Amino acid sequence: MILRELFDFNDYLHKQILDGQTEISGLTFDSRLVRPGYVFFAFPGTNTDGHLFIADAVERGSSAIVYSDPHFSFPTHWKVSWIRVDDGRKAMAQAAARFFGHPSQEMRLFGVTGTNGKTSTCFFLRNMLEENGSACGLMTTPKNIIGPDIYEAINTTEESLQIQACLRMMLDKGVRQAVLEVSSHGLALGRVEGLFFDAAVVTNLVAEHLEFHKSFEHYFSSKKKLIEMVEQNNQKPYPRLVVINGDDENCRKIATGSHLPLLTFGLKPDNDVTAEEIMYFIDRTKMIIKTPWGKEAAQLFLPGHHMVYNALAAAATASYFGIATEKIAQALQITRCIPGRWEVVNAGQDFMVIVDFAHNWHGLENTLSFIKKMIHGKVITVFGCGGERDRNKRPMMGQTVARWSDVCIVTSDNPRHEEPQQTAEDAMQGIHQCKKEIPVVSHIILDRREAMAYAFSLAQTGDVVFLAGKGPERYQVYHDKIIRHNDYDVALELLKARYLR
Repeated sequence: MILRELFDFNDYLHKQILDGQTEISGLTFDSRLVRPGYVFFAFPGTNTDGHLFIADAVERGSSAIVYSDPHFSFPTHWKVSWIRVDDGRKAMAQAAARFFGHPSQEMRLFGVTGTNGKTSTCFFLRNMLEENGSACGLMTTPKNIIGPDIYEAINTTEESLQIQACLRMMLDKGVRQAVLEVSSHGLALGRVEGLFFDAAVVTNLVAEHLEFHKSFEHYFSSKKKLIEMVEQNNQKPYPRLVVINGDDENCRKIATGSHLPLLTFGLKPDNDVTAEEIMYFIDRTKMIIKTPWGKEAAQLFLPGHHMVYNALAAAATASYFGIATEKIAQALQITRCIPGRWEVVNAGQDFMVIVDFAHNWHGLENTLSFIKKMIHGKVITVFGCGGERDRNKRPMMGQTVARWSDVCIVTSDNPRHEEPQQTAEDAMQGIHQCKKEIPVVSHIILDRREAMAYAFSLAQTGDVVFLAGKGPERYQVYHDKIIRHNDYDVALELLKARYLR
């Protein structure tokens, strides 16, 4: 592709184009990856500013620079084309779509958003689509699946370059449909600009990531953008759809004003897709899924009422697109493991150890309340609060954990540049509040590995140790280092050392 095909120069007031016929061989926002023929996109990031690396990109042979800082000026001796834009990320997303040939126009694209349950819903939906006989790609928090290949993901919603590249790879492998987990960050930062979504699924909506969004209103409007993107997609032959949690008032509000076909799911009987005769067990759930197109008995091996909601969200979407209820039930039955979601760690111990990504009060409430109701032993919870994230939610997390646990062990969870002790003390505020009414034991052990080992030392027959917050993550982020850490791997190692002798 040549530079003139990648950008419409008439759209930009501030530019210097040395040669519009220059062949473009790649796009990047990391100057270390620049090669001759590349376009380098400079924009402010979370930890640094891409404008600081423009000189490095030029030295490495970049053919064009796209930037947004009006105060940046190019030295006259730099022989490079440049374009100044208002929004660097949006410009990169639009350019990426063109560079990779708008792959989302050639495939059916499902977007799943919400506060909790996005990843599980994505896995359920993908398995339903594949069970129906058609290959389906997947892009989620723990991993991306492109045909037979599996890649570890970087963000919940990847940057636009990765998204477009992955979708093109899917098409090249004959995969003509994909399920994407779409975060509020991905929507607000323009990572999904240039995508043509055919369906928007909203799992639930509670206040989250307010350190970024600053208000629930902004968070809400960011999520709503996914529905707006489906509305704007009127160029493809596929039917369009919005699926929302009908039991969630905020989800009903988010669909207000949309003229697209709407399906609701939930446990209240007035929803379009619901479940009947639900039987909960600690290791599975039995139910009958009811849709406008039929009923089917189903067994779900990821337990809890919140997982029923996730399964129903996927079932509503799949059934609208013509997948039979028996295929939906089969897909749920084969979905035995989702990375970091209710992963049971077993090394022969006589108590249960569960690793789960629950990392806000809503997710913790869903999972811990279910565990507490299902077992007779103690619930021992190990959790932390992310550094440089919304401090207001930390006491709420502490209070939720204390309400449904017998022992709370507060530890670290990606402290970043914040002192781990501070994040722990913020969570303890909520625990102390709960202690006024509930006799709960609490400890602060900042080393996460030590916290897990201590939890195992307390556990007895019939107890549950719940390791919350990190799920599939494979690292701990501190201000000056990143260390390898995965809750499942560490738990298995500690349990083997203790029980397999």
